Amino acid sequence: MKSRSIFLAKGISFLGHPLILGTAYVAWMSFLNLPRSQAWCITLAVVLTLTLPITVHNWRKLKSGAYANFDVSDQNQRKGFYPVAIGLFLALILVLWLMDVPKEVIYHTLLVLGMVGLMALVNRKIKASLHAAIALFITVNCFTLGIFPGIGITFFSLAIAWSRWRLGRHSLHEIAIGSVFGTVFGLLAVGI
Repeated sequence: MKSRSIFLAKGISFLGHPLILGTAYVAWMSFLNLPRSQAWCITLAVVLTLTLPITVHNWRKLKSGAYANFDVSDQNQRKGFYPVAIGLFLALILVLWLMDVPKEVIYHTLLVLGMVGLMALVNRKIKASLHAAIALFITVNCFTLGIFPGIGITFFSLAIAWSRWRLGRHSLHEIAIGSVFGTVFGLLAVGI
């Protein structure tokens, strides 16, 4: 039973990884709300400016031994990760601005950048869960699509939080802090 729950937690944690979940969310919302050509451009901008560079960065650091795991679950190792992520978010915002995307897209990206920046500051004292923060940010935003998408992603977000705890990557306190950040910045994104 224990190995089965670990296997399940690994799968949920993988699917709920901020790079996967965040990129899927951007693509889904873009294709749902924007003309197809603009949705493709925004999705590609996110993949090429943020998702792939962070993936390559984390993979190289993992292979060199600088990171203990791809998720950068070590608090001290995150000190080197956050400046890279923040720099790439700034580059993405510049790319989106040059693409002349709707202001809501840039606003939401700025909010996620603000959340990541705040988490970098908090990381000096405690390693808040970025998985939980991104999942809850997305959860709040999915409620704007209706009750059923919101409830569906809520259950997935709870599963992500459980997976991070089950794998020993975060304490309940770290998951709670990430969840609060995601919820607050999600509420800012929807204008509440």
